[in-house]
Parts: sequence; C-alpha cells; structure tokens
Amino acid sequence: MRYQILKKIESEDNLAKLLNAFQKELHLLEQVVLPRDSMHEFNRLLQLAASNTPDEEAQQLFTYMLPRFYHLQVLNNSLTDLHKNIGWAIKDLTAFFDQYSGDLQRYAIEKRIEVIDEFGSEDETDWEEDGFDEEGQKWKVAYKDDPESLKSYTLHHDLAQYFPGSDSRGEKIGTSAPEDFAYFSEHVRQATQLNPFKLLRQFTRAELPVYHENAEGQMVAQTLGEEVEDELNEDLKNQSLVHFFHQVLLRAQTAAKAFEQATTSEDYQELLTQLQTIRDVRFL
Repeated sequence: MRYQILKKIESEDNLAKLLNAFQKELHLLEQVVLPRDSMHEFNRLLQLAASNTPDEEAQQLFTYMLPRFYHLQVLNNSLTDLHKNIGWAIKDLTAFFDQYSGDLQRYAIEKRIEVIDEFGSEDETDWEEDGFDEEGQKWKVAYKDDPESLKSYTLHHDLAQYFPGSDSRGEKIGTSAPEDFAYFSEHVRQATQLNPFKLLRQFTRAELPVYHENAEGQMVAQTLGEEVEDELNEDLKNQSLVHFFHQVLLRAQTAAKAFEQATTSEDYQELLTQLQTIRDVRFL
C-alpha cells in the first residue's frame, strides 16, 4: 500500500502542473516523515516521550517527525486551496462578464432577488404583493437598488471568500509570500543533493553505475560527463521551478491588492486577467 501526504492536484492547467512538480521534488522528505507505526507502537512511543526518560526513537518522533509531517500536510492543503480559489475566482469573474456584461449594479440587483427568492428573508420590506391564487395571497421579492440593500449581494462580496480577510481559514489568493515556503523551496533547490541513489553511493563508497537506453534500445552505463550534465540540468530545472513558484505567490499577492481596490468593471476585468496569467504560468 502506498501512503502519502502530498496529494496530486487533479487538474490539467499549468498552475496545477507547476504545484505538482514542486511537490514531487519533496517526495524523499515525505517518505522520511510518513508514519509506519502500528497504533500499539505509537502509543508506546507516546508514553515514552511523556516520561522522564524518553529514548532516542521517542524523542525523534515528537521533535522531528511529527512537526515535519504536519508541515507537509499544511503545504499540501495550502497549494490545493490556492489552486482551487484561483480557479473559482476565475469562474465567477468569467460568469459575471458573460452573463452581466460587466454591469455591477445589475449583478447585485439580480443576485439579491435570486438569493432571497431561494432562501427567503425575515425583512418584511423584502417582499411585495403579487396577486392571488387558489391558496390566497401571493408574494414576490421586492425590487431594491439602493446601496444598503445590495451590499451583501455585490460581486466584491461574493469574491471575498477567495481572498484574505474572509471568515474561513486556509490558503487564500495572496495569503502567503515566498518566504513562508522557504523551507520547502530550499529542499526543492537541493533535490539533486538528496537523490537516494547519490546518497547510497556516498554511504557505500561504491561505484554504482547509472544506466540509460541508447539509440539502439540497449541499456548502457552513463559516463561521468553525462551524469554531471544530467545533474546540472536537473539543478537548473529545480531552480526554475522555485523561481516560477515564487512568481505565482507574488502575483497572487498583487491580485489580492487589486481585489481590495476594485470598484469598477474595468478593475474586475484587470483582476480576471491577472488570475488567468497565474493559472496559465509557463515554467519550463
């Protein structure tokens, strides 16, 4: 059975590919901190850790393994939430321009009527008479277009859930900066130095060859020059991966500021463009 913390983001857009590639380079760290204890063994270590004489294994579990396990889980949640919120914001903004042609006032008026009609309202002024039927008096949602009545139905109000400052917790668009991911970014940069095959060579001090398939379909050992070239290429790829990941985070913060200041249809069109640029990031 394969256990994992870093779950793949199931999407084919470029942003998902970038975030998945970033997580993939953390696979070795994930394998190191994944728990493989039975419940009995975990409880034994827990009791030891809480005692006056915890052994080395118990200390390692609670001072190294558990914090990093939690840290990796937060990473996966953050990247997943960031991708989802960008996608949902793009979807809502695209629908706004397709259905309302950028008319912010019409959006709020119709959204208010739609919401109250579906979920009701205890404010009597939100209803007006609408004739009679066999059951008696009929009512319909009263038309309102004043700012106070529409404030909870504006586009800005509906998009707020995707940006920092909303009531729900988790990663929003622009919540975290590159420095918040510094620990993992450094792991990705140094991924070739932590290659299990390379570490095995250093540990055994043995000349373990690396094989690749040649043009004739035969498996042949790589020369030292080919290995060095592959490692350099991998290092450059990882450096590029971190660079573009950081650019996504910085652009997300720029988009969050644009959202805070958005008041016109043109502002929201610019916000949509910024989010689409993040989604369509080209990193390789």
